[in-house]
Amino acid sequence: MSIVDCRIKVSHRVFAALATAFLLAAGCASSLEQRFQNHINYLASDKLEGRGVGSRGIELAADYIAGQFAAIGLEPAGDDGTYFQTFPLTLHRTLTDESRLAFSGDKVERRQGTDFIPFNFSSEDSFSGGVVFCGYGISNPDKTYDDYKDIDLTGKVALMLDGEPSSWADESGNPTRHAMQRNKVYNAKDRGAVAIFIVSPKPAEGETDRLTEFVAEGADAYGIPAFHITRAFADDRLTAARVGSLDELQQKLDAGGFASSDLAHAQVTGQAGFKKTSAQTRNVLGIRRGVGPHADEFVVIGAHYDHLGIRKPMMRKFKAGKLVAEDVRPQIHNGADDNASGTSGLIEIGRMFAAAPPPGRGILFIAFTGEESGLHGSKYYIEHPVVPVDHTVAMLNMDMIGRLKPGDDHVTVFGVQCGKGFTDILEPAGRAAGLTIAPAVDEGGRSDHAPFVRKQIPSLHFFSGNHPDYHQPTDDADKINAAGGAKIARLVYDVAKDLAAREGRPEFQVVKSEKKEPTGATPTFRVVMGLSPNYADDGKPGMGVDAVSPEGPAELAGMKAGDRIIRIGGKSVANVYDYMAATRNNKAGETVDVLILRDGQEQMLKVTLAPAR
Repeated sequence: MSIVDCRIKVSHRVFAALATAFLLAAGCASSLEQRFQNHINYLASDKLEGRGVGSRGIELAADYIAGQFAAIGLEPAGDDGTYFQTFPLTLHRTLTDESRLAFSGDKVERRQGTDFIPFNFSSEDSFSGGVVFCGYGISNPDKTYDDYKDIDLTGKVALMLDGEPSSWADESGNPTRHAMQRNKVYNAKDRGAVAIFIVSPKPAEGETDRLTEFVAEGADAYGIPAFHITRAFADDRLTAARVGSLDELQQKLDAGGFASSDLAHAQVTGQAGFKKTSAQTRNVLGIRRGVGPHADEFVVIGAHYDHLGIRKPMMRKFKAGKLVAEDVRPQIHNGADDNASGTSGLIEIGRMFAAAPPPGRGILFIAFTGEESGLHGSKYYIEHPVVPVDHTVAMLNMDMIGRLKPGDDHVTVFGVQCGKGFTDILEPAGRAAGLTIAPAVDEGGRSDHAPFVRKQIPSLHFFSGNHPDYHQPTDDADKINAAGGAKIARLVYDVAKDLAAREGRPEFQVVKSEKKEPTGATPTFRVVMGLSPNYADDGKPGMGVDAVSPEGPAELAGMKAGDRIIRIGGKSVANVYDYMAATRNNKAGETVDVLILRDGQEQMLKVTLAPAR
């Protein structure tokens, strides 16, 4: 149902009553700063159990947000006159012993976890068919490279190498979009494959081949069975079919050759076995309608309200400069900054618009669910919009706005270059809020603005910076900088007000930069320093360090939060991508010279690198 086409039935009675109760529980604070903190105190309390999708706590959070929207006077914009957009979500997929793979002529019984493992994006369909080795599973016209040339995959299983030819990576080690497993799967699926087998390339020196870890949460099935198989398993079958060894085939492919081939007489049957746990979950939507000639257009303001729930802490932990694995009990992850802070900002910006004269364009407020497990709420919304996509002029996302560093007025903004005219709006709004805009070095594709960007909607993500409590049980309400969060909320309000008032709408721009990785593909690194980089392009030399891990390599070498890395070894570092590139060819245990800038003075530190896993 489109808001543009149909007036929503408004019934505030229940949520107004709920809002009154919530306001009494939180305390009737009068100032923006106090209210900002009060929302977080409730949303990030132990009572809400970390707001994990499918939990009682996230339902309490959704009701709280809807109650606030009702109390401040926003119209409901969800299903059937409610504030909720409800949809089903798979919470977990657990592997079962029903998973199987069997090749004709194979004398070995292949075992899950030893020889193969389903990807968490695999479907559960059973399959059978012949087998085709498809190189890297890539068709790239720009390089006149096509692993599918002159082969027929119809009704067959596609066996391919992960990654891409090594020469394709950029100077920072970033792969192209062709290396993404999702693209490989759809390449084969579109050509009629009935299943996909992916095998890792030859391991780097000092590393071993191993199966990917099955992740139970957050995967979208791609609609076809997909398995990771060991090199030994694949090599055995390729050799039996007289196609060649994996090493030989990869060497040929990396040299630019063609190596795709049917595995003669090979037939394979299989199935991935999963047990699913699903639940209904809810986006929370409220609206402030516009007036005038552009009233049918909207600015979307969003923030996700879910977090990690109750689970074992999953961040890296160091001891004496090396990563350690600890058997720790599950704990509540309250997510005060991530993202009770953005949700609090969303509510308060709604209050500002509700109290002001109607804007020229409408404002749609969305509290998204399921961000932590894969941007599920924003993905669902963009495919089921209540405002037509072509009537959505911009999206403003707040994710982690509650930890502005005391004495530092810089707020990182992702996506500044993706909307023509954004800079002209941001800079005066920043000055009015007492903040300095620090454009990020890329658009940022890991939060709820990303699905909007993919629909070519100009989008911004406001972010107060990294810190050691990110995705940790220690991300609690008492660490929030409410004054800073209130400033960022005021900034986002001013940006939205400007976008709603101006005659023209921002024009979407595709951002091209040699230093950014625009595809979603993830580079692989073998070593870590134990630090959180700053993503802002703030005009200062080097790359800022937001946090260092206790007992990690960086801290042991003397590095501190607030330092700026100028050079690693002989390589200059200007941003996070230079930082990632500087050690991508190093090995664990090696010591590198790291030149930092601290309080205007250069210092040389010696950092002994730890293995990435």
